[in-house]
Amino acid sequence: MKRILALILALVMTMALVACGGDKPTSSTPDTPDKPASSIPTTPDKPNEPSKPNEPEKPVDPDAWKYGGDLILGTGNAWSVIDPHQTTGSVGDVLNANHIFENLAVLDQNGKFYGQVMDIEESVDGKTVKFTLRERYFSNGKKITIDDVVASLERAAALQTSSNWDKLWKGTSMKVEGNTITFTMDTYNINFLNSLCSNGSCYKVMPKEICDKYPVTGGEKQSNGLIKGGTAEKIMDHKELIGSGTYVMTAYTEEEITFTRNEKYELIENDAVGIAAPAHQYLDTITVQLNKDAGSRTAATLVGDYHIGSITSEMWPTALTSGVKKLDQGTTWTMGIFFNLHESNADSPVANVNVRKAIRVALDCNAALLAVVKGDQSRVFLEPYPIVKASAAYASTKMEDSGEYNVKNIELAKEYLKKANYNGEKIVYLTNTGSDIYNCAMAVVPQMEAIGLNIELMVVDSGSHSALRKDPSTGHDIGGWQVQKRTDNPVLHSTFVTGTQGWWSSPAKDAAIATMKTTPTNSPESVAAYNDYLDAVIDECPYILFGHVGGILAYRDNVEKGSVGSVYYYYWNDYFLDNKK
Repeated sequence: MKRILALILALVMTMALVACGGDKPTSSTPDTPDKPASSIPTTPDKPNEPSKPNEPEKPVDPDAWKYGGDLILGTGNAWSVIDPHQTTGSVGDVLNANHIFENLAVLDQNGKFYGQVMDIEESVDGKTVKFTLRERYFSNGKKITIDDVVASLERAAALQTSSNWDKLWKGTSMKVEGNTITFTMDTYNINFLNSLCSNGSCYKVMPKEICDKYPVTGGEKQSNGLIKGGTAEKIMDHKELIGSGTYVMTAYTEEEITFTRNEKYELIENDAVGIAAPAHQYLDTITVQLNKDAGSRTAATLVGDYHIGSITSEMWPTALTSGVKKLDQGTTWTMGIFFNLHESNADSPVANVNVRKAIRVALDCNAALLAVVKGDQSRVFLEPYPIVKASAAYASTKMEDSGEYNVKNIELAKEYLKKANYNGEKIVYLTNTGSDIYNCAMAVVPQMEAIGLNIELMVVDSGSHSALRKDPSTGHDIGGWQVQKRTDNPVLHSTFVTGTQGWWSSPAKDAAIATMKTTPTNSPESVAAYNDYLDAVIDECPYILFGHVGGILAYRDNVEKGSVGSVYYYYWNDYFLDNKK
């Protein structure tokens, strides 16, 4: 298959196609049970005899024509495990889990929690959260009980790493009464609900009998009754993935997964935006095909083998004349560098704050981002803080007002180097091959060299980069990085805020983070602490964020995208335009 697609790509590039014919993707509906009218509208049967003259036809649900069709998605994001309680958090794993399972509640794109299996109620101080069971059904028709929810919570919690367990459960009690579960925190924990109810959460609800079939062994029971550090056999049979989500996994291999509409799913009406919004299940089936080769995915998208796929940068002009649509998904990827500030690297030039500030004032951040998006200025967003989307309460222009962000001031940079007594010592810059991180490095390293820095690139493959950047003893002084995250509270953007990439610790930073983690989002205390954190970033320069680049989605012109605005994609509101009657 890949050889065929590669051949297609070669032909496309050689002949400079202006339009790719390709058969129109099918939108036929497989034989499935009739969907209840409450979930999938159907056109009312017309009477056998003709209508009376001038009598208008009965109105038809405007959404009725959208139902039907078999969507094929091409992705480079592999799935590692289908057991939702043991997911790695990868895009492939989360995509699978979100189509099959529901959470207790889920966080929408605007930072608000909406009930799924359970209704959610928070106390004013945020320390108590009460969940009440709704009337929901699994895909096998079984009504969800509180025992199913509790068994799922217990199994998922036991299988988390020690750090992830502490992040969510430390200092939190759980009390089950009838059809309610009440969680009470000793001190407010900003991570609790976001970890329990995010779209990437491991805490998906499945039948108790499945949890019991794959029981937890080992570990230690904690004061809240949950086990920490347990293990369990992974669920490997896709037929045992029974949830209350929009679709059921009906076929599974390491290279292809097919989801079929869950006929027992009941639509949840709400005003949410993003993954928590009403799920209409327009599509009959969704097939996800793994294809790690970008050129092959491009070819398949061009000819219509994939309804949703990807296009390499150089092929977009051809794609836009070949029935492919381009969708800007907004600001998604934060690009930047971090400095290795671990105590073991104390002899490094970057241990001197003036060297770090010299780099900051020298950089052209816009140029760095343009290198990522191949010169497409419309996809560049110069926002220097470690958030992609945050509540307006945290809005700040402190970095810009400091006069040290994106100023490209060579003379000021040299003044900082003079203060640091820098004398040409080597600075090792860790990056990886063939990636946005590498493209950024190619743009910023010459800028660093222009102020007199001696930069040595450490170029490794993607897997090695992931391992080396987490180890401060590997010899790098600067690490290139990117992170994709949407959040309503800056402290949840942990990659940069907590300094996990650069081992940054200081009294001012640590105090600000501690306050933000123990005060509710948007509270005066939280906002004040965030401003203290920004002051620490400006003063200490532990990392430099260039800004964000917008994500691009490629899809065929007979597909209407109804699922935009989530880090992890979901497809249940997409539909085929040529289904319209």
